[in-house]
Amino acid sequence: MVDLVKVRQKAKKAKRGAPVVIAETRSDQVELLTFIIGTERYAIEIDSIAEIVMPQPYTRVPNADAAVIGIMSLRGTIVTMVDVRRRLRQSASDRRADHRIIVIRRGADILGFEVDRVLRVVDVDRATIESPPTIDDSEDDVAIRGLFRQGEALTVVLNLENVLE
Repeated sequence: MVDLVKVRQKAKKAKRGAPVVIAETRSDQVELLTFIIGTERYAIEIDSIAEIVMPQPYTRVPNADAAVIGIMSLRGTIVTMVDVRRRLRQSASDRRADHRIIVIRRGADILGFEVDRVLRVVDVDRATIESPPTIDDSEDDVAIRGLFRQGEALTVVLNLENVLE
């Protein structure tokens, strides 16, 4: 699990660390979708995003894994809804007008997770993405791929594969 309070405190104290390689491409930039869950800013690579849709009702699945909060039908396609909030230790949120569901293609699976607000797609130089700070030696959280700053805002780059496991 991710304790973002500790991550933010460590990141503010730490000097810029070694850059994290997000993906092997020819470009020195990566396109990231930025969004908010709770009070934190997050980002994921846009390559795996299928679409962003308005929240829709979903159906709970009996005996499903705790990370699966239900399924929904999106134009005839079944989307498995994953509880990313719990994985990131964010509290439940009241649905507001700016909530969205980010739909991800992962192999043959189509997964979705709800965010409080989608911000925008940003081009980030790979060299500006810092390694996540180590809070505790026993910590083995693989949900965070790195951090980058935009002005005064600190954005956490998620390792989407590990967050959605």
